[in-house]
Amino acid sequence: MKLSFIIISFKSYHLLEKLLSKIPRQHEIIIVENSLEMETKYKIEKKYKNSKVVIPKENLGYATAFNKAYKMCKNNFIITISPDTKIEKTLFKKIENLLIKFKNFSLLAPIYRNQEIYQNFVPISKIQTVPKINNYKFIRVKEIDWCFCILNKSKLKDKKILDENFFLYFETIDICRKLFKNKKDMYVVKNFKFDHLGTSSSQKKFDYIIKENRNWHFSWSKFYFYKKNYSYLFALKKILPNVYQSLVGVIWCILVFEFKDIKLHIASLKGLLSGIFLIKSHFRPNLN
Repeated sequence: MKLSFIIISFKSYHLLEKLLSKIPRQHEIIIVENSLEMETKYKIEKKYKNSKVVIPKENLGYATAFNKAYKMCKNNFIITISPDTKIEKTLFKKIENLLIKFKNFSLLAPIYRNQEIYQNFVPISKIQTVPKINNYKFIRVKEIDWCFCILNKSKLKDKKILDENFFLYFETIDICRKLFKNKKDMYVVKNFKFDHLGTSSSQKKFDYIIKENRNWHFSWSKFYFYKKNYSYLFALKKILPNVYQSLVGVIWCILVFEFKDIKLHIASLKGLLSGIFLIKSHFRPNLN
């Protein structure tokens, strides 16, 4: 069985090599390098002949980059995976073996090795029937984190899977909500485990600008998600506490002379206000 892999990268070359070395060479790998670094393309494609590195004309963010790569995938089963995941090499073979036996799903994922810190899924609260296949242990879910997720293309008919109004954050929550609403089957497999470093995809020297970017887009996307799926007033009610917290953060940083952190609170505030005033997502990290 051949699989397709989608990796959305932003200055993640230091992690890509480790990840790609774990993926069997018969599988297709498509990487979208949002930092526009051509050097990543040359290095990766030279060493990994099964890979294609797409260098877009501009930073596309996650949703648009994913949709672009998704259209290019030749295989039905697609694994989207973040550069900052730690995976045992044998896991992909185990996934192949399962997919030979089980195809009745839209999204499927392994689980975090340490579930006490964070779960990469939201289970359905009421008791649900799950597939019974050999010794595999399934949990039916209504949401999956896409740091590692398997998509069944035959069950997903849209050419654009993710809403491209999102630049970062909430785009995968949004599609999971849509799939759950449309009674599409989503599962995690308790037998399959991996580690996710989290917020570590880019090089350390870019930490501050990445935090600023994260604060802006998390705030904007949170408002947009609730506005899209509920209503403008509902979204406003949900984010007003965040507006208050950001304002307090700015004032506090001024009082204690923490001027470096002011920009982070201002980024959150600007993202929230852009959402409230229906301004399109526009902030982009400047790494020059």
